[in-house]
Amino acid sequence: MPVTKSDVLERSRLTPYFRPAMNSRKKIFNDPVYGFVSVPYGLLLDIIDHPYFQRLRRIRQLGLTSYVYPGALHTRFHHALGALHLMQQAIETLRLKGASISDEEAEAVSAAILLHDIGHGPFSHALEHALLDMHHEDLSTVFMEDLNRRFDGRLTLAISIFSNRHPKKFLYQLVSGQLDMDRLDYLNRDSFFTGSVKA
Repeated sequence: MPVTKSDVLERSRLTPYFRPAMNSRKKIFNDPVYGFVSVPYGLLLDIIDHPYFQRLRRIRQLGLTSYVYPGALHTRFHHALGALHLMQQAIETLRLKGASISDEEAEAVSAAILLHDIGHGPFSHALEHALLDMHHEDLSTVFMEDLNRRFDGRLTLAISIFSNRHPKKFLYQLVSGQLDMDRLDYLNRDSFFTGSVKA
């Protein structure tokens, strides 16, 4: 009898340390910028399926910019998946060049980039301090800590990387640095959807 998605999700919820082989089964999203984006079943897909992450589907990446650029209707959800895709490519490239990145670290840095903007509210940066006197990065940490409790500690390493407490500082730089996956995605994605650069 074949294993279904619900079987995998149920086992991963019941047993916090159950995880299929990193590349054994995947969910595929068709992204307008990168094409097919694969997400392995397990923690990353559990994050994507969670209501906290699903709310990013309703938060526009560029806030009110669509009033000037009508095509700029992409969301934080799109951006997070794109950043995850770039992170997966970066991990693969770094490993090919000899960088030591364990499967646990790869999953954690992928979770960190997936959740890096989870703290954004309506209209993204336009209302960032109007609703709460807090930066979205700080609110992202609050969401991540709550998700960590809900996921039985499976985000502990991701939070360590996100908050720059992990000993391998280059992992933090991939999430939040001068040339991070966040920036690489939004420069590409925002220019695509605003029509600033021809696709």
